Amino acid sequence: MNKTKIVITYGPSIEDKKILNEVLKYTDIVRINFSHGSKESWLKYAKNVRDISNKLGKEISLLADLPGPKIRISQLKSPIHVEKGDRIVFSNKKDTGNGSIPVDYENLHKDAKPGITISLGDGYLKLKVTKIIGKKLICTAMNSGDIQSRKGINLHNAKISANVPTAEDIRLAQFAVENNFDFIAMSFVRSAKDIELLKEHVPKAFIIAKIERKEAVAEIKSISKSADAIMVARGDLAFDVEIEKIPTVQHLIINASRDACKPVIVATQMLASMVNNNMPTRAEVNDIAGAVVSGSDCLMLSDETAMGKYPLESVKILYNTIKNAESYVAQSRSNAVSALGSGGESISFAAVEMANNFKVECIFAPTQTGATARRLSILRPKSRIIAMAHTIELTRKLSIYYGVESLLIKKYSSIDSMSKLIHIEAKKRGMKNYVVVFGTPNRPGSTDTLRYIEI
Repeated sequence: MNKTKIVITYGPSIEDKKILNEVLKYTDIVRINFSHGSKESWLKYAKNVRDISNKLGKEISLLADLPGPKIRISQLKSPIHVEKGDRIVFSNKKDTGNGSIPVDYENLHKDAKPGITISLGDGYLKLKVTKIIGKKLICTAMNSGDIQSRKGINLHNAKISANVPTAEDIRLAQFAVENNFDFIAMSFVRSAKDIELLKEHVPKAFIIAKIERKEAVAEIKSISKSADAIMVARGDLAFDVEIEKIPTVQHLIINASRDACKPVIVATQMLASMVNNNMPTRAEVNDIAGAVVSGSDCLMLSDETAMGKYPLESVKILYNTIKNAESYVAQSRSNAVSALGSGGESISFAAVEMANNFKVECIFAPTQTGATARRLSILRPKSRIIAMAHTIELTRKLSIYYGVESLLIKKYSSIDSMSKLIHIEAKKRGMKNYVVVFGTPNRPGSTDTLRYIEI
C-alpha cells in the first residue's frame, strides 16, 4: 500500500463494472464532478463505487466536486470545428442568435474585455476578444481546434465577478452531505471568507479548497487554516498564473498546506498523454515523482480515468510511480515542529521519532475525531499509520491523509480493552513491535498518551 493516496475521476471510461473493479483496487478516493451529469447519475456512480468497495474489502471515499462560477459552453448539437482566423461569437445562452455559441454565464460580457485571450477546455484552443457588442463577445481564433459542449472557458487576466460559493454550490454541497459524500471540493476559492460562508450553510462538510486563482495563491495561508484540505488545481490555475510559474506556485501551496497541517491534493494533467496513449511521457512520470517528493498527500487523475482510452493503465502507472518515488525518499519533518506545536503535536512527534529509531512497522492511532492520525500524517513517519475508528464515516474521511490506513473497530469500553484489540491486530499482521498513540477517552481531539510495545 502506497502512503501517497490516489484520487480518480468517475466517467464513461470506467462505467463498465469490470474496469471499475480493477481501477478501484489502486484507488483511495473517487471524484465525481458535479459540473457534468445529474443527481441521478451521481448517486448511481456513488452506489457503484460503494458496492465494489464492499466486495474488495476496502473503504473508498467519495469526493463531490462543486462547479463553482465556471464559465462553460452550453449544450451544443455537435462539436464545432474552428480554423485559425475564424470569427467566433459567444453570448449568454438567453441572448443567442445569428450563429452565436451559447455560454452558461450571465456576466460574460461584463467580465471580458477587448484584447484579452480566452481559452477553451485545457487551453488547446485560444481566441482573442476583438470587441464586445451588447452581450456578445466577438472573437478571432488564434489556432485551430474544436468547440465542444460543456467545456470550460477561461478569461486570461480578467476578474470573475460571480460570488463564491454560488447558490447552486450551496444546494449541491447540501445534497452531497445528505448522500454521504465524504469530501466536497470548492471551486474558484478566493479567500478564507468563501470557505467560511459554505461552512455556515453546510457545517458538516469536509471542504477541500481548490486553488485555481492568482488571488487564492496570495491568500493561501489563511485559506489553508480555514479549509479542511487543499487542492492544487493546476488546470485553471495555469490560466491565471503564468504557466512557467506553476511548479514554484505548486511548491508554495504544498508548503503552506503542510504548515497548516492540512492535506494537499495535486491535480490536473498528471498523465494527460495517457488519455489517448497507453504510455506516459518521461516528463509526466517526473512530475508525479516531484509531487510525491514535495510532500503531497494525494495525486489526482481527471480525464485519464473519466474519458481516456486507458484508465486502468493510467492508474497503474500512477500507483507504480508513486511507489518508486516513496521508496527513494524517506520524508520526515524537522524538530521545530514539536517545539512550536501543542502538547498533542509534541506527543505525536515523539511517537514518530520512537517509531523511526526502533524501526517500528506501524503506529496505531485509536481516534474519535481523526486528530491523532492527522498529527502523525503531517510528520511523515517511515512506518505505516493505522487509524482505528468507531464509525465508517471517520474511516473514509481519513483516506485523504498521507500514510494513514483506517480500520473500523467496535467501540471499546476502556483503555485495557483498546490495548487488547490493538495487540490482536498487531499479532495478526505478524508485527514484532509497534507504537500506540491516543488521547484520553471522552476528550475528543486530545493526543496525550504514547506507548511502545514489543511482541
